[in-house]
Amino acid sequence: MPHAPASTPASPPASSTARPMERMKHISREALYTDLEARIRYLHDFLDFSGRDIDALVSGAKYVKTLIPAVVNIVYKKLLQYDITARAFTTRSTSFEGPLDDVPEENSPQILHRKMFMKAYLQKLCSDPSKMEFWEYLDKVGMMHVGLGRAHPLHVEYIHLGVCLSFIQDILTEAILSHPRLHLSRKIALVKALGKVIWIQNDLFAKWQMRDGAEFTANEEVVIEKEGYLHGKKVLDDVDGDEEESPRTPTPTKASACPFSGMADLKVDESNAEEPQVASPKAADPNVAPDSPALKT
Repeated sequence: MPHAPASTPASPPASSTARPMERMKHISREALYTDLEARIRYLHDFLDFSGRDIDALVSGAKYVKTLIPAVVNIVYKKLLQYDITARAFTTRSTSFEGPLDDVPEENSPQILHRKMFMKAYLQKLCSDPSKMEFWEYLDKVGMMHVGLGRAHPLHVEYIHLGVCLSFIQDILTEAILSHPRLHLSRKIALVKALGKVIWIQNDLFAKWQMRDGAEFTANEEVVIEKEGYLHGKKVLDDVDGDEEESPRTPTPTKASACPFSGMADLKVDESNAEEPQVASPKAADPNVAPDSPALKT
Protein backbone atom coordinates (compact mmCIF):
# COMPACT_ATOMS: atom_id res chain seq x y z
CA MET A 1 0.00 0.00 0.00
CA PRO A 2 1.60 3.26 -1.03
CA HIS A 3 2.48 5.67 1.70
CA ALA A 4 0.76 9.05 1.72
CA PRO A 5 3.15 11.90 1.02
CA ALA A 6 4.29 13.79 4.09
CA SER A 7 2.39 17.02 4.48
CA THR A 8 4.38 20.22 4.49
CA PRO A 9 3.96 22.56 7.44
CA ALA A 10 1.42 25.25 6.80
CA SER A 11 2.81 28.77 6.51
CA PRO A 12 1.78 31.07 9.37
CA PRO A 13 -1.00 33.45 8.38
CA ALA A 14 0.16 36.91 7.44
CA SER A 15 -0.33 39.25 10.34
CA SER A 16 -2.15 42.50 9.75
CA THR A 17 -0.39 44.11 12.68
CA ALA A 18 3.22 45.18 13.03
CA ARG A 19 5.67 43.01 14.90
CA PRO A 20 6.40 44.02 18.53
CA MET A 21 9.76 45.60 17.71
CA GLU A 22 8.15 47.68 14.95
CA ARG A 23 5.56 49.01 17.40
CA MET A 24 8.18 50.08 19.96
CA LYS A 25 9.03 53.74 20.32
CA HIS A 26 12.73 54.48 20.23
CA ILE A 27 14.02 56.56 23.15
CA SER A 28 17.54 57.93 22.96
CA ARG A 29 19.25 57.30 26.30
CA GLU A 30 21.71 60.11 25.66
CA ALA A 31 18.89 62.57 24.90
CA LEU A 32 17.24 61.78 28.23
CA TYR A 33 20.31 63.22 29.98
CA THR A 34 21.29 66.00 27.57
CA ASP A 35 17.99 67.33 26.20
CA LEU A 36 15.44 68.40 28.81
CA GLU A 37 12.67 68.68 26.24
CA ALA A 38 13.27 65.08 25.12
CA ARG A 39 13.20 63.92 28.76
CA ILE A 40 9.91 65.77 29.37
CA ARG A 41 8.37 64.32 26.20
CA TYR A 42 9.29 60.81 27.35
CA LEU A 43 7.86 61.39 30.85
CA HIS A 44 4.66 62.87 29.40
CA ASP A 45 4.25 59.95 27.01
CA PHE A 46 4.95 57.30 29.66
CA LEU A 47 2.54 58.93 32.15
CA ASP A 48 -0.10 59.67 29.49
CA PHE A 49 0.11 63.35 30.41
CA SER A 50 -2.20 64.94 27.86
CA GLY A 51 -4.50 67.85 27.15
CA ARG A 52 -7.00 66.34 29.59
CA ASP A 53 -4.48 66.76 32.41
CA ILE A 54 -3.69 70.32 31.34
CA ASP A 55 -7.41 71.17 31.29
CA ALA A 56 -7.83 69.67 34.77
CA LEU A 57 -4.90 71.70 36.12
CA VAL A 58 -6.03 74.96 34.53
CA SER A 59 -9.67 74.61 35.62
CA GLY A 60 -8.67 73.41 39.10
CA ALA A 61 -5.97 76.02 39.71
CA LYS A 62 -8.23 78.30 41.73
CA TYR A 63 -9.06 75.50 44.17
CA VAL A 64 -5.42 74.52 44.62
CA LYS A 65 -4.41 78.16 45.15
CA THR A 66 -6.79 78.52 48.09
CA LEU A 67 -4.97 75.62 49.79
CA ILE A 68 -1.43 76.92 49.33
CA PRO A 69 -1.00 79.00 52.54
CA ALA A 70 -2.21 76.10 54.72
CA VAL A 71 -0.12 73.56 52.79
CA VAL A 72 3.03 75.66 53.26
CA ASN A 73 2.45 75.98 57.00
CA ILE A 74 1.90 72.23 57.38
CA VAL A 75 4.99 71.37 55.32
CA TYR A 76 7.30 73.64 57.33
CA LYS A 77 5.83 72.41 60.59
CA LYS A 78 6.79 68.91 59.44
CA LEU A 79 10.29 69.92 58.28
CA LEU A 80 11.02 71.48 61.66
CA GLN A 81 10.11 68.28 63.51
CA TYR A 82 13.42 66.66 62.49
CA ASP A 83 16.92 67.96 63.10
CA ILE A 84 18.19 66.59 59.79
CA THR A 85 15.72 68.67 57.74
CA ALA A 86 15.75 71.68 60.08
CA ARG A 87 19.54 71.94 59.78
CA ALA A 88 19.20 72.89 56.11
CA PHE A 89 17.80 76.25 57.20
CA THR A 90 20.86 77.09 59.28
CA THR A 91 23.74 75.18 57.67
CA ARG A 92 22.28 75.08 54.11
CA SER A 93 23.05 71.35 54.00
CA THR A 94 21.31 68.22 55.29
CA SER A 95 24.65 66.39 55.37
CA PHE A 96 26.15 68.64 58.09
CA GLU A 97 26.25 66.70 61.36
CA GLY A 98 27.80 69.24 63.74
CA PRO A 99 25.92 71.11 66.47
CA LEU A 100 23.35 73.74 65.47
CA ASP A 101 23.91 77.23 66.85
CA ASP A 102 20.25 78.20 66.47
CA VAL A 103 17.16 76.08 66.20
CA PRO A 104 14.78 77.70 63.68
CA GLU A 105 11.15 78.19 64.62
CA GLU A 106 8.09 78.42 62.39
CA ASN A 107 8.01 82.21 62.56
CA SER A 108 11.75 82.88 62.54
CA PRO A 109 12.86 85.20 59.71
CA GLN A 110 14.60 82.53 57.61
CA ILE A 111 11.62 80.20 57.82
CA LEU A 112 9.18 82.96 56.86
CA HIS A 113 11.46 83.79 53.95
CA ARG A 114 11.50 80.16 52.77
CA LYS A 115 7.72 79.94 53.17
CA MET A 116 7.42 82.89 50.79
CA PHE A 117 9.34 80.98 48.12
CA MET A 118 7.41 77.74 48.65
CA LYS A 119 4.14 79.64 48.23
CA ALA A 120 5.44 81.11 44.97
CA TYR A 121 6.63 77.67 43.83
CA LEU A 122 3.23 76.08 44.49
CA GLN A 123 1.60 79.00 42.67
CA LYS A 124 3.88 78.18 39.72
CA LEU A 125 2.50 74.63 39.73
CA CYS A 126 -0.89 76.23 39.06
CA SER A 127 0.34 77.97 35.89
CA ASP A 128 0.30 76.70 32.30
CA PRO A 129 2.02 73.28 32.01
CA SER A 130 1.72 73.36 28.21
CA LYS A 131 4.68 75.76 28.09
CA MET A 132 8.22 74.39 28.21
CA GLU A 133 9.16 77.17 30.64
CA PHE A 134 6.97 75.44 33.24
CA TRP A 135 9.11 72.28 33.08
CA GLU A 136 12.37 74.22 32.77
CA TYR A 137 11.64 75.89 36.09
CA LEU A 138 10.88 72.55 37.75
CA ASP A 139 14.23 71.32 36.46
CA LYS A 140 15.92 74.40 37.88
CA VAL A 141 14.34 73.72 41.29
CA GLY A 142 16.03 70.31 41.19
CA MET A 143 19.36 71.89 40.27
CA MET A 144 19.21 74.48 43.06
CA HIS A 145 18.98 71.78 45.74
CA VAL A 146 22.36 70.27 44.83
CA GLY A 147 24.32 73.48 45.41
CA LEU A 148 24.26 74.73 41.81
CA GLY A 149 22.87 77.87 40.22
CA ARG A 150 22.74 79.88 43.45
CA ALA A 151 25.02 82.54 44.87
CA HIS A 152 24.53 80.89 48.27
CA PRO A 153 24.61 77.10 47.64
CA LEU A 154 21.97 74.87 49.19
CA HIS A 155 22.45 71.10 49.54
CA VAL A 156 19.41 68.95 50.35
CA GLU A 157 19.77 65.20 49.94
CA TYR A 158 17.33 63.34 47.74
CA ILE A 159 15.64 61.32 50.50
CA HIS A 160 14.28 64.53 52.06
CA LEU A 161 13.15 66.00 48.73
CA GLY A 162 11.29 62.85 47.73
CA VAL A 163 9.50 62.40 51.04
CA CYS A 164 8.56 66.10 51.14
CA LEU A 165 6.97 65.85 47.68
CA SER A 166 5.00 62.81 48.83
CA PHE A 167 3.85 64.72 51.91
CA ILE A 168 2.67 67.64 49.75
CA GLN A 169 0.87 65.27 47.39
CA ASP A 170 -0.88 63.59 50.32
CA ILE A 171 -2.15 66.91 51.69
CA LEU A 172 -3.40 68.10 48.30
CA THR A 173 -5.06 64.78 47.48
CA GLU A 174 -7.03 64.69 50.74
CA ALA A 175 -8.04 68.33 50.40
CA ILE A 176 -9.24 67.97 46.81
CA LEU A 177 -11.12 64.72 47.42
CA SER A 178 -12.79 66.32 50.46
CA HIS A 179 -13.98 69.36 48.50
CA PRO A 180 -17.70 69.74 49.20
CA ARG A 181 -18.67 71.19 45.81
CA LEU A 182 -16.45 69.74 43.07
CA HIS A 183 -17.94 66.88 41.08
CA LEU A 184 -16.21 63.54 41.63
CA SER A 185 -15.03 63.37 38.01
CA ARG A 186 -13.28 66.73 38.36
CA LYS A 187 -11.71 65.72 41.67
CA ILE A 188 -10.31 62.56 40.08
CA ALA A 189 -8.99 64.44 37.05
CA LEU A 190 -7.29 67.09 39.20
CA VAL A 191 -5.74 64.56 41.60
CA LYS A 192 -4.39 62.52 38.67
CA ALA A 193 -2.97 65.57 36.88
CA LEU A 194 -1.31 66.95 40.02
CA GLY A 195 0.13 63.52 40.77
CA LYS A 196 1.78 63.41 37.35
CA VAL A 197 3.26 66.89 37.76
CA ILE A 198 4.59 66.05 41.23
CA TRP A 199 6.17 62.83 40.00
CA ILE A 200 7.81 64.64 37.09
CA GLN A 201 9.20 67.11 39.64
CA ASN A 202 10.42 64.11 41.61
CA ASP A 203 12.22 62.84 38.51
CA LEU A 204 13.80 66.26 37.98
CA PHE A 205 15.06 66.19 41.58
CA ALA A 206 16.48 62.72 40.97
CA LYS A 207 18.05 63.86 37.67
CA TRP A 208 20.40 66.19 39.56
CA GLN A 209 20.99 63.85 42.50
CA MET A 210 21.71 60.55 40.75
CA ARG A 211 24.76 59.50 38.75
CA ASP A 212 22.77 57.93 35.89
CA GLY A 213 23.90 59.31 32.54
CA ALA A 214 26.91 61.07 34.05
CA GLU A 215 29.00 60.19 31.00
CA PHE A 216 26.82 62.52 28.91
CA THR A 217 26.76 65.56 31.22
CA ALA A 218 30.36 65.99 32.40
CA ASN A 219 30.79 69.37 30.68
CA GLU A 220 27.35 70.86 31.36
CA GLU A 221 27.52 74.53 32.33
CA VAL A 222 25.38 75.99 35.10
CA VAL A 223 24.37 79.66 35.21
CA ILE A 224 23.91 81.33 38.59
CA GLU A 225 20.68 83.34 38.78
CA LYS A 226 18.56 84.89 41.49
CA GLU A 227 16.02 82.53 43.00
CA GLY A 228 12.69 82.82 41.20
CA TYR A 229 14.34 83.63 37.85
CA LEU A 230 14.78 81.51 34.71
CA HIS A 231 17.00 82.63 31.81
CA GLY A 232 17.13 86.09 33.38
CA LYS A 233 13.33 86.38 33.52
CA LYS A 234 11.32 86.50 36.73
CA VAL A 235 9.00 83.47 36.80
CA LEU A 236 7.75 83.44 40.41
CA ASP A 237 5.28 86.03 41.65
CA ASP A 238 5.47 87.80 45.01
CA VAL A 239 9.18 87.14 45.57
CA ASP A 240 12.12 89.48 45.15
CA GLY A 241 14.72 86.89 44.13
CA ASP A 242 17.03 87.82 47.02
CA GLU A 243 18.67 84.71 48.42
CA GLU A 244 19.63 86.23 51.74
CA GLU A 245 17.74 84.55 54.54
CA SER A 246 16.02 87.63 55.90
CA PRO A 247 15.97 90.59 53.49
CA ARG A 248 12.60 91.60 54.89
CA THR A 249 10.36 90.22 57.56
CA PRO A 250 7.15 88.68 56.19
CA THR A 251 4.04 88.74 58.33
CA PRO A 252 3.95 85.65 60.60
CA THR A 253 1.22 83.16 59.82
CA LYS A 254 -0.46 80.72 62.13
CA ALA A 255 0.19 77.05 61.39
CA SER A 256 -2.87 75.09 60.34
CA ALA A 257 -3.68 71.54 61.34
CA CYS A 258 -6.00 71.12 58.35
CA PRO A 259 -5.24 72.17 54.76
CA PHE A 260 -8.89 72.53 53.84
CA SER A 261 -10.23 74.41 56.85
CA GLY A 262 -12.48 77.11 55.47
CA MET A 263 -13.85 74.85 52.76
CA ALA A 264 -17.22 75.17 54.49
CA ASP A 265 -17.17 78.79 53.34
CA LEU A 266 -17.20 77.75 49.66
CA LYS A 267 -20.34 78.91 47.89
CA VAL A 268 -21.83 77.71 44.63
CA ASP A 269 -23.52 79.79 41.99
CA GLU A 270 -26.82 77.90 41.66
CA SER A 271 -27.08 78.86 37.99
CA ASN A 272 -23.91 76.88 37.22
CA ALA A 273 -23.43 74.04 39.68
CA GLU A 274 -20.62 72.44 37.65
CA GLU A 275 -18.40 75.54 37.92
CA PRO A 276 -18.50 76.54 41.59
CA GLN A 277 -17.47 80.06 42.49
CA VAL A 278 -15.04 80.14 45.39
CA ALA A 279 -15.87 82.86 47.87
CA SER A 280 -13.15 84.64 49.80
CA PRO A 281 -12.74 83.01 53.22
CA LYS A 282 -13.73 84.83 56.35
CA ALA A 283 -11.23 87.42 57.49
CA ALA A 284 -10.77 85.57 60.77
CA ASP A 285 -9.37 82.51 59.00
CA PRO A 286 -5.62 83.09 58.41
CA ASN A 287 -4.99 79.70 56.80
CA VAL A 288 -6.81 80.05 53.48
CA ALA A 289 -5.95 82.65 50.87
CA PRO A 290 -8.67 84.54 48.94
CA ASP A 291 -9.66 82.87 45.70
CA SER A 292 -7.54 83.86 42.73
CA PRO A 293 -8.89 82.12 39.61
CA ALA A 294 -6.80 84.13 37.16
CA LEU A 295 -3.85 82.19 35.83
CA LYS A 296 -0.50 83.89 35.49
CA THR A 297 1.47 82.65 32.50
